[in-house]
Amino acid sequence: MNSFGDLNALLDPAFIWAFRLVPDPRAGFFLGSVYVALCAVIVGDVAMSLAYRINRKAHLAHQREMLRQGDMSFQALACKDKKAYKACNSLANEAFGRNFFLGATLFCASVWPVALALGWMDERFGRVDDLIAPFIGQVRPEFWFIPIYIVVRIVFSKVKYGVPLYRRLHASSLADAVAARTPGGEPA
Repeated sequence: MNSFGDLNALLDPAFIWAFRLVPDPRAGFFLGSVYVALCAVIVGDVAMSLAYRINRKAHLAHQREMLRQGDMSFQALACKDKKAYKACNSLANEAFGRNFFLGATLFCASVWPVALALGWMDERFGRVDDLIAPFIGQVRPEFWFIPIYIVVRIVFSKVKYGVPLYRRLHASSLADAVAARTPGGEPA
C-alpha cells in the first residue's frame, strides 16, 4: 500500500455493503454511516486498550506518584509546613501533568480510526445532497457522520461491558485503579 487510494480501495468492500442493505438511499446512507461509525469506535477502543496495555506500568506509576505527593502535601499543610507543602504540591502537579498527557494520548489512540472513516466516506461520496433538510443543499458526509459517531460512541460505552471480552478488560482496569491507590500496589 503506497497511498490513501489503496487504503480506500481496501476499505471499500468492508464498508460499502452496509450502504446497500436497503433500497432507500437515505436509509442506506444512515445505516451505512452507523456501521462505519461502529467500526471506527470498536477499532479505536481496541487501539486504546492496546496503548494502555503497553504503557500500563508507567501509567500506574504516574498515578501512584501523583496520589503519594498529593497526600504528602496535605500532611504538610496539616502540619502548617508551607515549604514542604509547596515542594510536595509541585511534585504532585508534575505527576498530574504526566498522567494527564498519558490519558490524552490514550484518547487520541481511540479516535484515529475516525480520520480513516471520514477519508473513505469523502472519497466514496464526495458531496451528498442533505438527507434530512434538502433546503441546505449539498453537504460533505462528515456533516452527518460526526454526530452519528458521537451517538454510537456513547451507546457503545454503555453496552460494551455486556460483551465478555470487555467485562474482562473492565475488571482488569478496575484492578489497576485499586493498585494505583494502594501503597506499593503492583498491577495484576
